[in-house]
Amino acid sequence: MSEKASSASPPRQERRPPPSSRIRRAIVWSLILVAVLIVAFGAKPVYHWLKARRAEQFAAAGDAFAQAGKWDDAAQEYRAALQLDPLGYRGLEGGARLATLLGHPEAVELWEQVYKLPQCTTADRQEYCELLVKLDRLNVAQRIIERLLKSDPDTRTLDLASRYSHKMGDSAKAIEFARLAVKRSPKDDTARFQLADLLAQMTDLAQRAEARKLLWELAGTTDGIYKRPAIEALARAPELSGDERNRVLEALDTLSPPNITDALLASDLRIQLHPEDADRIYDETIARWSRGEIADSIQLARWLNVHQQPERVLALFPVERALKNNKLFLTRLDALGILQRWNEIDELLTRSDLSFDPSVVESFRARTAQERNATLDAELHWSHAVALAAGDPFKLRFVANFAEHSHATAAALKAFEQLARFPEHAAFAYRGIQRQSQQTGEVSAQLAAAEKISALTPDDPAAAAQLAYLNLLLETDVEANLATAKKLAEKYPNRLSFRVTAALGYLRHHDAGSALAQFKAPAPIDWKRAQPAWRAVYAAVLLANDRNDEAREMIGTIPLDRLNPEERALLEPYQEAK
Repeated sequence: MSEKASSASPPRQERRPPPSSRIRRAIVWSLILVAVLIVAFGAKPVYHWLKARRAEQFAAAGDAFAQAGKWDDAAQEYRAALQLDPLGYRGLEGGARLATLLGHPEAVELWEQVYKLPQCTTADRQEYCELLVKLDRLNVAQRIIERLLKSDPDTRTLDLASRYSHKMGDSAKAIEFARLAVKRSPKDDTARFQLADLLAQMTDLAQRAEARKLLWELAGTTDGIYKRPAIEALARAPELSGDERNRVLEALDTLSPPNITDALLASDLRIQLHPEDADRIYDETIARWSRGEIADSIQLARWLNVHQQPERVLALFPVERALKNNKLFLTRLDALGILQRWNEIDELLTRSDLSFDPSVVESFRARTAQERNATLDAELHWSHAVALAAGDPFKLRFVANFAEHSHATAAALKAFEQLARFPEHAAFAYRGIQRQSQQTGEVSAQLAAAEKISALTPDDPAAAAQLAYLNLLLETDVEANLATAKKLAEKYPNRLSFRVTAALGYLRHHDAGSALAQFKAPAPIDWKRAQPAWRAVYAAVLLANDRNDEAREMIGTIPLDRLNPEERALLEPYQEAK
């Protein structure tokens, strides 16, 4: 072959990788692309997952600190957990339980968040509901209880339903749920004590006898947690026979360790059994408990004052000793007050070594001036007390309560009005204003306070009923208020106050028969224990139904000076008949 021919040979082709190599390379690049996509789009979920895991670790540490009673450390851990995962179940649930235990206001908000989570347990709902009932947030509690009752309720749920019904004033329903709780768990001491406590508050003698039977059973337990409370409840029971008093005394002596509460209950029983030995019993009680803890001394002094033994209090706690503790000093002032020694009280209040807040001192000075009939001085001191307390709601509560108990209506009203400026104390303040307005008989002032209370607590049926009652007394918007009263009476038939309001509504609507029907069910009424205003409405209903003899008998039981002008006006047909 020639050199030219050789140079004209076809060009050499480029070598390609085998098919298997190309496939492997494509797979590698695909995996890299997938990894990049995962990193790009999955980083955020992974980050949140890691945060949630870390939050759970903080919550677990919080649980451990809480079990060890290290509340501050537990709170810090739960706070860290919620900062990482604000809606994490472990952090919210642990924080809610701790806040509930410590009585912190944020507990409700935390439980509300727990309640919304799918992990929320029956125990969580029960604890949330228990807190709501305790705080009188009954409308929310009602919805939770209704949900709990739908699915084979356990003893705790039935107990909660009983407590809720009691708070709502429906004693019959409360007892019904308490009986169901005992029936479900006959050996559950908590359920049995709750039932006994409810029955003991009833007016029916048979129910109170049943309460004592349950308490005796609980008192007979060897190591039950309700042994002491049951014995103490029996010691306070009003219908004990002489033999039962002796049995309670023996039971009190078996309690260990002894405490002053049980000792004072035992002394009460001994005085009831042997009134002729009262002086000896006082002296023995003083000798045993006067040199103990300061809390025991305070309780002893208060007990002696209740038993009208002020001289013993003054001898036992001289001024220098009483000055070491404000509560003990107050018991000395109470003793002097019982003895009407107002000048001595006034001298004590001028001492420079008193550690009382100035608003407290001024309140006592006002009471002292009031008891000495120095009206202008009393008014001046009450004004100073209110002014000194004006910036502090808790001081205002003291002044308002002290003035109310001192029958200083104008001062109490002034303090309650100042207190109403603090939103968290407004409902308490307006209820105080309403009570004081009842003392003055000013229905318009009561109505204004009732409107405020109803606005602050829109879910409280008692507030709605009171507002309707006052409007009906004034014959304001009868149709609407009758509808409200009728609805409440139908929903809560065991609440006499609601039935009285409905009866007044029917009376204003000129339907005497329906008004009378409100008093026929569901249970007999103990009118001796009913408020004068309720008796006045009932008497007016009897008069409207021409049952004049019964009306006359009922009116004879009513202290007319405790009725306001509108309530007295209900009885005008009787006055005209006379």
